Amino acid sequence: MRTASFYKNIHFIFITTGLLLNFLLAIVYRYINIGSPFIHWSELPGFYTQGWPIMVQTFVILYLVYFSIRHFSRRYKENPNGIERFVREILFIMLAGFAIMEFFRWIFVTYMVVPENDMAFLDRKLKMILMIDITFLIVIYSFMTSFRIFRYLQLKNLEVVKWQREYTQSQFEAMKNQLNPHFLFNSLNALSSLVYVNADLAETFIEKLSRSYRYLLEQRDKTTVPLSQELQFLDSFLFLMEQRFGNKLQVQLKEIQAANFYLPPHTLMILLEYIIQTNSMSATKPLVLNIKQKEELLLLEYNEQLKPGNPPEEAGSQLSRLKDEFQYLLGQPLVKTQEGEQVTITIPLLRK
Repeated sequence: MRTASFYKNIHFIFITTGLLLNFLLAIVYRYINIGSPFIHWSELPGFYTQGWPIMVQTFVILYLVYFSIRHFSRRYKENPNGIERFVREILFIMLAGFAIMEFFRWIFVTYMVVPENDMAFLDRKLKMILMIDITFLIVIYSFMTSFRIFRYLQLKNLEVVKWQREYTQSQFEAMKNQLNPHFLFNSLNALSSLVYVNADLAETFIEKLSRSYRYLLEQRDKTTVPLSQELQFLDSFLFLMEQRFGNKLQVQLKEIQAANFYLPPHTLMILLEYIIQTNSMSATKPLVLNIKQKEELLLLEYNEQLKPGNPPEEAGSQLSRLKDEFQYLLGQPLVKTQEGEQVTITIPLLRK
């Protein structure tokens, strides 16, 4: 197992930072006491001997802020940058930090401070030191919080890159599935039967098949297409399915207001193929699908008639990739719900 380098260890970072901060505090405190910020090396041992409460306080404050931020990050995992989290976090750190500073201030005043003739002046210096400590607490919290938010945004950017990569892959996989040999074979098989039975219908079939594949090829590089174009493609695709399944598959398309609405290309084809692959149909019990619009949603409803055995793995993977595509492109999920045998697939539409 790999171990982190010692300079990446949080305790090493805190110890190093604490020593540096204590050196800076020594300069500030010397300026308050004497009026000169310059420290001779020979004075440092005396500072750390007499000012150890301040030094320990620095380390305690560092660990307080760090572990408090970690605690609130776990508590508000779903909304790490919400207002409620910041308010509670700041209140807790300020109250706990003030209590810690008061405790170490009491130790410092009781055991380390030498009484002076002018106690009012000493009191002013102690108040000034307290203000410096509070400022130090706020600066440390601000720095750690800024670093946390920076890391959060970094991870979100990595997630976006991952989504883009998966989306690109899903486009490629979807194209392979949409242009798979089975669909082409079934279409050509249906065409071969029509040629000898009804030449006119066979000519129409060829035209619809040509339109379908032309649409698939033209739209493969696009992220969204007009709903009107998708419905035109659906008309050709349903004609092909009608010749293949006859009255066993019945698709009812209600009136749809397609203007200004967009969705990912091939959505309806992928969903219809998923439904056909997972459901049985017959002349006595046809598979009936209703496609209708509800405001900015497209609803695909059907009665579930599952085929015996496990559904094809390809069908489930197609639906899963399509859900990811909707989530990435539209920021809204494609949802499948079921009440009894009634299944509804809700397709969110993008308005432009």
